[in-house]
Amino acid sequence: MNNYEVSYKKIGFLRRWYKIKELKGDGLLENGLARFFILEDNTRIEIPIANIMFKFSKERFYFVKEKMEVGALKRGKNEGN
Repeated sequence: MNNYEVSYKKIGFLRRWYKIKELKGDGLLENGLARFFILEDNTRIEIPIANIMFKFSKERFYFVKEKMEVGALKRGKNEGN
């Protein structure tokens, strides 16, 4: 599995970007107030999104693209039955 990373900082306050590495998944909480990240060791990190800027590595693009393609293939097989 390909891992990716995300950098984040508070808008307007910090010049420093904080980095989370070895990610294998991420998403938004149902209430939309926080983003969660799943590390390779299955550790879960939640960060409130208010006034936070996130910057994902290019590997995340390929990770999402691959998941979408696999999902489309699975849907196609199920529709063919």
